[in-house]
Amino acid sequence: MAPAWKTYGARLIEPGALYNFGNVLGFGAGLAVAMTYTPPAGGDLALGSRLLAFLAGSLPALAMTAATLVFFWAGLVYSRAWADGPPPDPQLNRQGDFLSGIGALFLAAALFMLGDPVLAATTGFLHALGKFGSALGGGAGPVAGGLDLGDLGKDLVLLSRVPAVLTAITAFRGDLLTTTFLVCCLVWAAADILLLSPRSLFRAGYARVWPRRERKTP
Repeated sequence: MAPAWKTYGARLIEPGALYNFGNVLGFGAGLAVAMTYTPPAGGDLALGSRLLAFLAGSLPALAMTAATLVFFWAGLVYSRAWADGPPPDPQLNRQGDFLSGIGALFLAAALFMLGDPVLAATTGFLHALGKFGSALGGGAGPVAGGLDLGDLGKDLVLLSRVPAVLTAITAFRGDLLTTTFLVCCLVWAAADILLLSPRSLFRAGYARVWPRRERKTP
């Protein structure tokens, strides 16, 4: 029987828990900044008004709130899928993928309205495309190089993180928001890696660059 700390640690390091850790961290940081922001003279200082503005004060805010809620729901579904460890329950895992795709569409809409079409196209639409491909394409048959649509979808999800991580690095100022954004991007990417197919192009590339050496026996 595995030690309790190992069992507990395995439950924490699974895609759903990682996704929702990032979701809670990102939402909490944004909320903290909104609650402590000093508005211009004549602005409303009431906490209730600030909270309402943060959650639904504009179309981008409403879309971002919707994305966060759907992503959190997806994280819970992933956690159910991985409750017994790898391999996950395939049906629940695909449900998590599908919900994540919906959340990514809300995120794309929010980013586009906020004037960031690059992140809207990558972190939003490309991410959604990967998640929907992962949800709908598993077992559909090979598409290229022995990979099926589900395998390629998982690779696309991880690829969609690259522009966000680069943005987080270049925009890093050491304050709460930029630090949280960078941490969240890396945590979400770690969850994406756990969801990669064994036939993933990323795994194959990693194996070529850093081949596993056989341990010599005495």
